[in-house]
Amino acid sequence: MGFWHTGYMEFHEPIGFGDNWMPAPPRKPEFACLECGLVFSTERDQRAHRFDGHFTKRPMLMFRGRECGRTRLMVTSPSVPADWHAADVATISLNGRPTTFEAAAEHLSNAKLGVQTVAVAQGPLERTFEFDFCLAEEEDLRLVDQALEKLIASRELSLTAIDAFIMRAGRGETARRYREGLANYLYGVLAREGHDPRVRADSSGAQLYEQRYNRAVNLLGAFDRPAAEAVCGLVALHYNQFVLAIRKTNSHRVSDVAARFSSMTAGSPFVTASLIDRTHGSFDQALSDSVTEELIAVSAMALDGSERTPLDPVLGKLNDLRPADQFKVRLIASEVLLASGDVDGARRHSEALRNHRDADAWYAGFRTRLQEVLRP
Repeated sequence: MGFWHTGYMEFHEPIGFGDNWMPAPPRKPEFACLECGLVFSTERDQRAHRFDGHFTKRPMLMFRGRECGRTRLMVTSPSVPADWHAADVATISLNGRPTTFEAAAEHLSNAKLGVQTVAVAQGPLERTFEFDFCLAEEEDLRLVDQALEKLIASRELSLTAIDAFIMRAGRGETARRYREGLANYLYGVLAREGHDPRVRADSSGAQLYEQRYNRAVNLLGAFDRPAAEAVCGLVALHYNQFVLAIRKTNSHRVSDVAARFSSMTAGSPFVTASLIDRTHGSFDQALSDSVTEELIAVSAMALDGSERTPLDPVLGKLNDLRPADQFKVRLIASEVLLASGDVDGARRHSEALRNHRDADAWYAGFRTRLQEVLRP
C-alpha cells in the first residue's frame, strides 16, 4: 500500500511547488494550414479554410462526355483516346504508377479485360476512378446465347440447370459479364418461384430475388443483345418503371403493356383493346417468372368489359402481391369493372389508389367517368 494511505507523512518528500501549485491546463490541439501557416483549433475549421481560403477546382475525369463518379464503371464497347477527357488535373496515375494523361488515355482505349484504376489530383484534392473493361468478342457472346437457348429448350429451371448454363457459357471468356448478368437473373427467377432452397431474404428483409434482378440489370444494361433487352424490360416492368420498360425491350408484348400503363398514369388516352395477341419479339416469355407472366396477362387484357377471366383469379390473391403489383392490378381492375358495370368494385379499387402519387392524373379522370355513370 502506498504511503499516502498509511499516514506516514515522514516518507513524503517535498517537491518545492508550494501549497498553491496547480497543474497546467492541457494544451489545446492545433491544426495548421500547410499552405499558409494559419493555425486553427479544430480540424473542421482547417478544412473550411482549406477549401474556402485556398480555392482549388475539383479534378475531373470524363468518359464519352459524362463525368465519372465513385462507382466502378463497366466498359463493354471499344473506345478511342478521344473518348477520355480530364479537367483541372495536375497529376495522374494509372494502376498506381504516375503517368501523363495522354499515355493514360491511350492505355485505357486499348484495354479489353480487367479493372483499371486511375487516380487524379489537383492540389490537396484527389480522386480515384475504377473502370471494369469487359469488351466481349461476338463469338463469345454467341456462345452465351447458345447456352441460354439450350437452357430454355430444356424447359427446366433449377440450380443444376443454371450451373450447366454457366459451364457451357464459360467457354466465352470475354463475355463473362454477360454470362454473369443472365445467371443472376436466372437465380432470381428461381428464388421468386420458391425453388431455391437458400435464404430468400437478407438481414434487412430485402428479397433475394430482387437483389438478383438488380444485379442482373446492372450487368446487362450495357449489352445490346435480345436476351439482355428482355431481362431489362421485364425488371423495369416489375418495378413499374414503365417508360424505361418501353425503351429497354424489343418485345411488343412488354412494351405495349408498359405503354398502356404509362398513358394511364399520365392521364392520357390509352388502348382498351386486348394486347395479349401481340407477337413475342424477344426472350421475355421464356425468361419471365410465373408471377410476372400472370400479371402481364392481366395487364394486357381488354379493358372494354368483354372479359374478366385473367383478372378474377388475381383479385382473389391481391393482398399477397407486392405493392407495385397491386398498383398495376388495381388500375386494370378499376377500368375493367367499370366497363362491365360493376360500379362498386370499380369504386373500391380506384379509391385504393386515390392517394397514390403515380395515380393522381389517372384517378382524376377516372373519378369523373365514375360520377357520370352514377349520375341519374
